Parts: sequence; structure tokens; C-alpha cells
Amino acid sequence: MTAAFARPPRHAPGFPADCADAGDVLGRTAEEGWRTVTLVVVTSALRASVEERGDHDAGLRRVRESLALVADGTDGSRWSASYYGKDLVLVSRDAAGPPRLRFAEGVRHGWAWDRVPLDGSVERRRRALLFACYEVSLAARLRRDRAEIQETRAGPVVGGVPRVLGTAAGAASLLAGVLVRPLGGADGVPGAGPGEDPRLPGVPSADGWSETVAGRAAGDCYAVTDVHDIEWGTLRRTDGARLTEGNAHEVLSLAESWLAGRADTAAVLREAYRLRLGREADLLEHLRTLSETVRPGGRLHATLGDGLSGLVPDAAALRTAVIAANGRTEGRMHSGAGVARLAGIDLAAARERAHFSLHVTKTLKGTACPQAAVHEFGTPLDTEAATYAMEFLGGLARSGAGHASHHLVHARRWRDWWGEHLPPSARAAFARL
Repeated sequence: MTAAFARPPRHAPGFPADCADAGDVLGRTAEEGWRTVTLVVVTSALRASVEERGDHDAGLRRVRESLALVADGTDGSRWSASYYGKDLVLVSRDAAGPPRLRFAEGVRHGWAWDRVPLDGSVERRRRALLFACYEVSLAARLRRDRAEIQETRAGPVVGGVPRVLGTAAGAASLLAGVLVRPLGGADGVPGAGPGEDPRLPGVPSADGWSETVAGRAAGDCYAVTDVHDIEWGTLRRTDGARLTEGNAHEVLSLAESWLAGRADTAAVLREAYRLRLGREADLLEHLRTLSETVRPGGRLHATLGDGLSGLVPDAAALRTAVIAANGRTEGRMHSGAGVARLAGIDLAAARERAHFSLHVTKTLKGTACPQAAVHEFGTPLDTEAATYAMEFLGGLARSGAGHASHHLVHARRWRDWWGEHLPPSARAAFARL
């Protein structure tokens, strides 16, 4: 599935066994001396797949298997396939246009392509490829969500954003929604070591998960973390003061200038890309702090994009890690975490319980409640926390569909567990949802 390079690229964590990391493949391509390449990005509707399956891990696995099938349908002698997150990247040095792409049923994809000129030093060529990957990914994401867009080349698709989306919030969400992930080993960023995620140096790769599970102790807990409001940031619930700035919020003024015609598309993309590189570096710092703080007694893997999952000795160890990471990126990003004891249940059951507890933290974000940082499954909410949680979910129910409506879907799916964790005074309010 991937062309032969002088140094084989590393595996893309979480993908099937023969899938190469996109950062490595693009880096190798920059070293090959090609003057022009054709680049294709295929992206996926991950949230839709997760919600349909009711299981984040299962939804992510389904998306990644689908992307591997798309790559299998291309000519491997002409196209190098590589992967990251929920995206497939195809690169060719001798194709004038995109290949014919065949998609399986069950996962919604979007794709786009472009021709990328390469010159200068290896570092300059690498930068050009990574920037082009960002632009083509924007176009692929827009086409995924707007089936009426027939154009497939990235430039015209992205240039049409002001006309197609029409709102600064929509444009900011698009600019901020694409992963950049600085390529380790360049720009002063240390390269990932053995067992680490290629794009998150210092953070254990998802590929080491089975080894962690095999070495688990009877008293261990399953833990899962996620950055709260990574797109728009978190506001304090009492007075609306901003606690963290989200990726989209950071580029909102840029998007406003774009839609108002005060900035052209090329300038917008350059600035958005610069800001996204900074935010990805922040995320790396945040996730690495989480991962390092639970050691040596625990191990958290880069499995969930902006979150980690793994095993920890107890909830206290996880709380210490979350507090350390949130302090490290104060004002920029905060995580919440769910944790469930493994004693007496299998791993799948513990994982589902931990995800429920993570969801509890999301209903409490922006509050001073300790369980906004970490919730342990089986620990009831006190009256104050329950009131905040019901206000959050009730607000979603009143406002209808929106970018946060999936939280309400989760609450309804886990309604029995919510009933067990709420004090009697809050159960009637929850039942009305």
C-alpha cells in the first residue's frame, strides 16, 4: 500500500497493520527530490460513525478500516498511501490527477486533491507538503459535509468557502477542524521514540495498548481523557468569563476578515495554518503532561485524537495528572477524565463506564466542581454538581440540534446510569429530558 522508501515509514497508530503514518510518508517524499506531486486527502465523518455504533473505539475502528479499503482500491505502484487521525493521504509523482476512488457502504467520506510543486531544501519541500495537506484536508472536509460541491480540486473548493458557508463561525470551525500535528524531528520538535505516537513525541502509541492490557493489575482502573470544548473553548458557568480559548475561537476574527473580503484566501490559509501549528504544539504539551504524570504506575495511550486512554492505579493518580495538564495549558485548554475500576468486570465494560464518567465531566465543564476534572464511575454527584449537569442537558434539550447535541444523545443512551449517579432531587428533572 506504500511505495518503497530508503527508510520505511512507521505504522499509523490504531490503523490496520500495513498502514503507514502520513507524517513519515510526507517527510520521505520531501527527501525524494520530486519536483511535483499529486496529493489526495480522504476524510471521514467520525462522529456520525461513533454515534451510530454507540462506541467511540468501535466507530473509530470502522472509519479506519474503511479508509484502508479505499487505499486498497488504488494502484499501489503509482500511489503511496498513508494515514493519520481519521484521514487517508495519497501521494503520486507521476499522476496528473486523482485516482478513481471506491468507497464502501457505511461510512461517509469526503475527498479532494491538488498538484503540489516542490523545490528548494528538504525542509522547504516538507513544509510545502504539510501545508498542502492542510489545504486539501479543508477541501475534503467541506465536500464531506456539503454533498452539492462537485468541484474536487482543493483551490476552488476552499476559495468558495465565503460563498458556501456564509458565517464566520462556520468558516472558523472549518479552519480549526483539521489536524496539523507537527512532524517530530523537525522545527526543534524532538522526534518520537520507540513505542511513541509518530506525531505526538513523548506520548505512548495506540499500538502499545495490548501490551498495557496484558500487564494490568487486579486493582487497576480504566481511564479516558478528552479536551473540553476544544473547538470553541470553555466559559465559566456562573458569569460567562472565558476559561479556555478554543481552536475555532482563535481563528474567528480571521474568518470574519475572510468573509468580509478584507483578507484573500491565500493569506487566510497561511495565518490559519500558523495558528493551527501553535495549537497542535499546545495539545502535544497537554497530552504529554497527562501521560508523564501517571507514570510509572499507569500508562495512557494516544488513542482518541485530543484524548488519551489507558490504565491507572486509581482515580487519585488520574486526578493528579489532569490537574497538572490543565495547569500546564492554563487558559488554552483543559481536559476532563472518566475512570472506572476493573475489579469484577471485563475490559469492555470498564471502558464503557469510563466513557460515561467522561461524559459526566462534560456536563460540568466551566464549573468549580471537582468532578468537572475527573469523575469515577459509581461516585454519586452531590446536589450542586447534579444541578449544573441538569442545567447543561436541559439547555441542550431546549435548544434542539446543534454542535453539542451529541451530549444529549449520550445522556439518553446512558439514562439508567445517570439515574444511579443523581441524587433524588435531580431525578425528576432528568426524567423530563
